[in-house]
Amino acid sequence: MSIWRRDLTRNAGRQGLLGGVIALVTSPGFCVVMRARLAIWLHRGGKMARVLSRLVWRGTVRTYGCYIAVTARIGSGLCLPHPIGVVIGEGSVIGSDVTIYQGVTLGRIAQEVEAYPSIEDGAVIYTGATVLGGIRIGRNAVIAAHSVVLADVPDYACVAGAPARVVGIEKSAGVNKSEIKVD
Repeated sequence: MSIWRRDLTRNAGRQGLLGGVIALVTSPGFCVVMRARLAIWLHRGGKMARVLSRLVWRGTVRTYGCYIAVTARIGSGLCLPHPIGVVIGEGSVIGSDVTIYQGVTLGRIAQEVEAYPSIEDGAVIYTGATVLGGIRIGRNAVIAAHSVVLADVPDYACVAGAPARVVGIEKSAGVNKSEIKVD
Protein backbone atom coordinates (compact mmCIF):
# COMPACT_ATOMS: atom_id res chain seq x y z
CA MET A 1 0.00 0.00 0.00
CA SER A 2 1.36 3.43 -0.89
CA ILE A 3 2.20 6.00 1.78
CA TRP A 4 -0.54 8.31 0.47
CA ARG A 5 -3.19 5.59 0.57
CA ARG A 6 -2.16 4.45 4.06
CA ASP A 7 -2.27 8.04 5.38
CA LEU A 8 -5.69 8.51 3.78
CA THR A 9 -7.08 5.30 5.28
CA ARG A 10 -5.72 6.01 8.78
CA ASN A 11 -6.89 9.65 8.90
CA ALA A 12 -10.16 9.60 7.00
CA GLY A 13 -11.17 5.94 6.63
CA ARG A 14 -11.48 6.42 2.87
CA GLN A 15 -9.66 5.24 -0.22
CA GLY A 16 -9.34 6.25 -3.85
CA LEU A 17 -9.05 9.58 -5.61
CA LEU A 18 -12.53 10.82 -4.67
CA GLY A 19 -11.93 9.78 -1.06
CA GLY A 20 -8.67 11.73 -1.11
CA VAL A 21 -10.35 14.87 -2.40
CA ILE A 22 -13.10 14.58 0.23
CA ALA A 23 -10.52 13.98 2.96
CA LEU A 24 -8.50 17.06 1.95
CA VAL A 25 -11.64 19.14 2.48
CA THR A 26 -13.04 17.43 5.59
CA SER A 27 -10.10 15.89 7.49
CA PRO A 28 -7.64 18.37 9.01
CA GLY A 29 -5.35 15.52 10.11
CA PHE A 30 -5.02 14.18 6.56
CA CYS A 31 -4.51 17.68 5.17
CA VAL A 32 -1.68 18.36 7.66
CA VAL A 33 0.01 15.02 6.93
CA MET A 34 -0.18 15.60 3.17
CA ARG A 35 1.17 19.15 3.47
CA ALA A 36 3.99 17.91 5.70
CA ARG A 37 4.89 15.17 3.20
CA LEU A 38 4.85 17.71 0.35
CA ALA A 39 7.07 20.12 2.31
CA ILE A 40 9.50 17.31 3.21
CA TRP A 41 9.64 16.15 -0.41
CA LEU A 42 10.20 19.68 -1.73
CA HIS A 43 12.87 20.34 0.91
CA ARG A 44 15.00 17.58 -0.64
CA GLY A 45 15.00 19.38 -4.00
CA GLY A 46 16.94 22.36 -5.29
CA LYS A 47 16.87 25.98 -4.20
CA MET A 48 13.49 26.80 -5.78
CA ALA A 49 11.93 23.64 -4.32
CA ARG A 50 13.17 24.65 -0.87
CA VAL A 51 11.46 28.04 -1.25
CA LEU A 52 8.21 26.25 -2.15
CA SER A 53 8.77 23.89 0.78
CA ARG A 54 9.01 26.86 3.12
CA LEU A 55 5.74 28.30 1.77
CA VAL A 56 3.90 24.99 2.20
CA TRP A 57 5.33 24.54 5.70
CA ARG A 58 4.45 28.11 6.72
CA GLY A 59 0.89 27.71 5.43
CA THR A 60 0.48 24.54 7.48
CA VAL A 61 1.70 26.22 10.65
CA ARG A 62 -0.56 29.23 10.15
CA THR A 63 -3.64 27.30 9.07
CA TYR A 64 -3.52 24.39 11.51
CA GLY A 65 -1.19 25.53 14.30
CA CYS A 66 0.86 22.39 13.74
CA TYR A 67 4.65 22.40 13.37
CA ILE A 68 6.23 19.43 11.60
CA ALA A 69 9.88 20.02 10.73
CA VAL A 70 10.86 19.30 7.14
CA THR A 71 13.84 17.29 8.36
CA ALA A 72 11.72 14.91 10.49
CA ARG A 73 11.43 11.33 9.17
CA ILE A 74 7.85 10.12 9.11
CA GLY A 75 6.68 6.60 8.26
CA SER A 76 3.45 5.74 6.46
CA GLY A 77 0.08 5.87 8.16
CA LEU A 78 0.71 8.82 10.50
CA CYS A 79 -2.65 9.67 12.06
CA LEU A 80 -3.32 13.12 13.51
CA PRO A 81 -6.99 13.05 14.65
CA HIS A 82 -6.74 16.62 15.98
CA PRO A 83 -3.51 18.23 14.66
CA ILE A 84 -3.78 21.54 16.54
CA GLY A 85 -0.71 22.24 18.66
CA VAL A 86 1.35 19.25 17.53
CA VAL A 87 5.09 19.94 17.39
CA ILE A 88 7.45 17.44 15.73
CA GLY A 89 11.08 18.57 15.96
CA GLU A 90 13.80 18.42 13.32
CA GLY A 91 15.45 15.12 14.18
CA SER A 92 12.36 13.19 15.23
CA VAL A 93 11.82 9.78 13.67
CA ILE A 94 8.27 8.41 13.50
CA GLY A 95 7.49 4.84 12.44
CA SER A 96 4.44 3.49 10.61
CA ASP A 97 0.87 3.62 11.91
CA VAL A 98 1.63 6.04 14.74
CA THR A 99 -1.23 8.11 16.20
CA ILE A 100 -0.52 11.52 17.72
CA TYR A 101 -3.25 13.60 19.36
CA GLN A 102 -3.43 17.39 19.86
CA GLY A 103 -0.88 19.32 21.83
CA VAL A 104 1.88 16.69 21.67
CA THR A 105 5.51 17.82 21.56
CA LEU A 106 8.37 15.67 20.22
CA GLY A 107 11.59 17.57 20.72
CA ARG A 108 15.00 17.88 22.26
CA ILE A 109 15.81 18.52 25.91
CA ALA A 110 18.09 21.54 25.48
CA GLN A 111 19.25 23.85 22.73
CA GLU A 112 22.78 22.41 22.88
CA VAL A 113 21.64 18.77 22.66
CA GLU A 114 20.77 17.49 19.18
CA ALA A 115 19.01 14.29 20.31
CA TYR A 116 15.37 13.81 19.26
CA PRO A 117 12.92 11.00 20.06
CA SER A 118 12.33 7.94 17.92
CA ILE A 119 8.77 6.64 17.87
CA GLU A 120 8.38 2.99 16.79
CA ASP A 121 5.52 1.50 14.74
CA GLY A 122 2.02 1.48 16.20
CA ALA A 123 2.65 3.84 19.12
CA VAL A 124 -0.13 6.10 20.38
CA ILE A 125 0.64 9.43 22.03
CA TYR A 126 -2.34 11.07 23.73
CA THR A 127 -3.22 14.73 24.26
CA GLY A 128 -0.64 17.09 25.68
CA ALA A 129 2.17 14.56 26.12
CA THR A 130 5.75 15.79 25.92
CA VAL A 131 8.46 13.43 24.63
CA LEU A 132 11.96 14.90 24.89
CA GLY A 133 15.51 13.83 24.11
CA GLY A 134 17.14 10.99 22.23
CA ILE A 135 14.82 8.32 23.57
CA ARG A 136 13.00 5.39 21.97
CA ILE A 137 9.26 4.86 22.30
CA GLY A 138 8.69 1.13 21.70
CA ARG A 139 6.39 -0.65 19.28
CA ASN A 140 2.69 -0.32 20.16
CA ALA A 141 3.52 1.71 23.27
CA VAL A 142 0.91 4.05 24.71
CA ILE A 143 1.74 7.40 26.27
CA ALA A 144 -1.05 8.76 28.47
CA ALA A 145 -2.33 12.31 28.23
CA HIS A 146 -0.13 15.05 29.70
CA SER A 147 2.78 12.70 30.42
CA VAL A 148 6.36 13.94 30.32
CA VAL A 149 8.53 11.21 28.82
CA LEU A 150 12.28 11.57 29.35
CA ALA A 151 13.37 7.90 29.23
CA ASP A 152 12.95 4.96 26.85
CA VAL A 153 9.55 3.26 26.81
CA PRO A 154 9.52 -0.54 26.24
CA ASP A 155 7.48 -2.22 23.51
CA TYR A 156 3.78 -2.70 24.38
CA ALA A 157 4.06 -0.59 27.55
CA CYS A 158 1.70 2.10 28.79
CA VAL A 159 3.33 5.07 30.54
CA ALA A 160 1.79 7.94 32.48
CA GLY A 161 2.78 10.80 34.73
CA ALA A 162 5.37 13.52 34.98
CA PRO A 163 7.96 12.12 34.74
CA ALA A 164 6.35 9.16 32.97
CA ARG A 165 6.51 5.70 34.51
CA VAL A 166 5.39 2.34 33.16
CA VAL A 167 1.89 1.65 34.49
CA GLY A 168 1.06 -1.43 32.44
CA ILE A 169 2.15 -3.89 29.79
CA GLU A 170 -0.10 -5.36 27.10
CA LYS A 171 -0.58 -8.96 28.20
CA SER A 172 -1.07 -10.41 24.72
CA ALA A 173 2.28 -9.02 23.52
CA GLY A 174 4.31 -11.92 24.90
CA VAL A 175 6.53 -9.54 26.88
CA ASN A 176 8.14 -10.93 30.03
CA LYS A 177 6.78 -8.63 32.77
CA SER A 178 9.60 -9.55 35.13
CA GLU A 179 12.05 -7.76 32.83
CA ILE A 180 10.16 -4.46 33.06
CA LYS A 181 9.69 -2.45 36.23
CA VAL A 182 6.06 -1.38 36.68
CA ASP A 183 5.50 1.43 39.20
